[in-house]
Amino acid sequence: MLFPTLKLCFLIPSPRAANKSLNEGILSYNDLISECIDNILTLERFISLHVPQMEDGNNFGVTVQLTISKFLDETRENLCKQLEKVPSYYCNRAEAVEKLDLPKSTILETKTVTNSQTTGSKDGDENKSSETSVKEEKISSSDKGANFDHRRQHLLSLDVQFYRTLRCGLIDCYDSYLTILDNIEKNKEKLLEPKGHNGGSNLGMY
Repeated sequence: MLFPTLKLCFLIPSPRAANKSLNEGILSYNDLISECIDNILTLERFISLHVPQMEDGNNFGVTVQLTISKFLDETRENLCKQLEKVPSYYCNRAEAVEKLDLPKSTILETKTVTNSQTTGSKDGDENKSSETSVKEEKISSSDKGANFDHRRQHLLSLDVQFYRTLRCGLIDCYDSYLTILDNIEKNKEKLLEPKGHNGGSNLGMY
């Protein structure tokens, strides 16, 4: 299925928690865009293998091949840029969470080990060992003030905005598929045999 249903959870249980629904959408998005890029590479390879020997005259078919190859290359580059937006989203979200200045918990654990040895007793030599453990938890927090709600809304807006980015990216991917298939179907003969039946490549469609 080309377009999975991307569901966005607008209520974040904890500001530190990742948006599970959006993360699942990102995984599907990465897979679909990557698959589209792989398919475009296959088509580019197919056209390059059907480019005939360079010679004078009757090069209109070769021009068609080069034009479609250029479009494929530009489309592939655009899709690669769509994938580059994913790490930028995670970076921006991490910075937004950090600026929330949420309470931080620090656990300190201290262990004291005491060993003693007794010799010459009536029961023989004895070795004794004791261990004491002390665990302390410290929670630090700051006065968030009125800005906390704004920063929390900023965090939520990042998720909403990137959700829209994913939708637009999938629509762009879908449109690219349709345009590529339309161009190839309309110019199939020139792509297969750019110089006609008598002077074209002998490679078949695969």
